[in-house]
Order: sequence, then C-alpha cells, then structure tokens
Amino acid sequence: MNNRKIIVFTDMDGTLLDHSTYSFSEAEDALELLRKKGVPLVLCSSKSRDEIKVYRKKLSNKEPFISENGGAVFIPEGYDGLKCEFDKIDDGYFVIEIGSKYQMLVDAFEKIKRKTGINIKNIAEFTIDEIVELTGLSREEAFLAQKREYTLPFIIYGGEDDVKILKDEILSFGLNYTEGARFVHLMGGNDKGKAVKILVDIFKENSPEKRITTVGLGDSLNDLPMLEVVDKAFLVKKEAGNYEERIKVEGLVYIDGIGPVGWNKAVLGLFNNN
Repeated sequence: MNNRKIIVFTDMDGTLLDHSTYSFSEAEDALELLRKKGVPLVLCSSKSRDEIKVYRKKLSNKEPFISENGGAVFIPEGYDGLKCEFDKIDDGYFVIEIGSKYQMLVDAFEKIKRKTGINIKNIAEFTIDEIVELTGLSREEAFLAQKREYTLPFIIYGGEDDVKILKDEILSFGLNYTEGARFVHLMGGNDKGKAVKILVDIFKENSPEKRITTVGLGDSLNDLPMLEVVDKAFLVKKEAGNYEERIKVEGLVYIDGIGPVGWNKAVLGLFNNN
C-alpha cells in the first residue's frame, strides 16, 4: 500500500450531507476510517467557497476542495508540499480558476430572461428568508450561499418546454447548464470532472512514484462529470429513494442507501474489499 494513494472526491448536498438536515452524522464511521487511514477527502460541491469552508471546519478537513461545480480548485498554502501553477493566492489558498466570472453570468442571465420571457429567478434575487424557506439552511448559511464567484444558481418556474428553451438559449450564449439538488446552475466551461482532473494531475506530478486511485461519490446530474473521470464511481440514492437515472457511467456502483447512509456504506465497503 505504500506506493498507492487513494483520494476520495465527494459531492456534498444529498450525498455526504443529508438533503434536508445537512447532517453528515450517518457517515461518521466512514469519515473516521478515512481520517485513520490518512485518505484525502476532497469536497467537490456546487456550494460556494465560503459555504464549503464552514463544512471543512465541521469535518476537521484540511484537504484541497472544489467549489461551484468545478468553478475553482482551492489548495491550502503549504499543503503536503504540493507545487502547482495557480491563478492567484487568496485567503491562504492557491486558487486555480476554471469557471466564468460571476458578473458576466449575471449579465447573461438577465439577457436570457428578457429574451425568453420565462419566469426564472437567480439566487441573488432571493431574500435571505426566501433562501432559508427554499433550502432549510440557517440564515448564516443562506447568506454564504449567495456569495457566488463562478456560477449562478437559479430556479425555473415553468414546465419541460420552458426548460428546453432555456437550455438552448444558454448554449447559444456559449454557456452551460447543470442541475443540482435544489437549483439549476448557469456556468461557463467548468464542471466537476475538469476540476477533479486538474487536481489529480497535480497530485500525480507531486507523487510520481505513487499509483493514485480516485474514488467519486455523488447523487445528482451535476456529479456526472466527476463520476466519469474517477477510477471508482458510486451513486447514492436521492431523498425520494431513487437513483438519478440520467447518470450513466461504465462500472458505476449503485449504493443501496440515501445520501450519507449510502455514502457511509460505499466508503466502508471500498476498504473492506481492499
């Protein structure tokens, strides 16, 4: 095992975190196992940088992380002696920026909204109380959820035809669209898979003597790019007890468990089989 390094990449909402309570207590056995084995747990979420930092503290997690559906990779300064190219140093992190700038996305959103006439509302247009009501987040967490840098979450108030029109219009702007647990997301050329590949390449360049095995866990459509690029991909059940049927990946392991219950089962099983 000395020449082998395992890295676990995980979605947060609805996967490691319970969809309704945002608790990870049901995954604690597996989290403790990862800590004991020294396996890096990389949070890879649609959440903003500041939202993820809150959970890094709760999890005692000091690893790199990926924000906003692959909008940026954040590597703590001095982390494991890693050397890499980066775009900036910010708040103690080397930041590798992949996504489009937030203001550009806001401007595009307004143009798309006017052009299509479809009733859509982005996260900046909601009050804190509305976000709390919609998500179940605390007021403090709702405030952090609005602090976007690379993506623009929004809600569509319409049917399937409206969704198709919006997708086509977003693509015509040279932008992309994906779906998370509660919001859909307007973004540039980023996705979780691209960010994971960048970070894995950095690990490989800094540890050429080690064979790296990557593991990915998710539940929603925005996790698909991440699950496509890892060596071992796991899909947990959504809150309703179903799997996201649009996620199709060769070798994908379907875990019989909702959110953190499934997450716990997947990670414990991974190491029991090694």
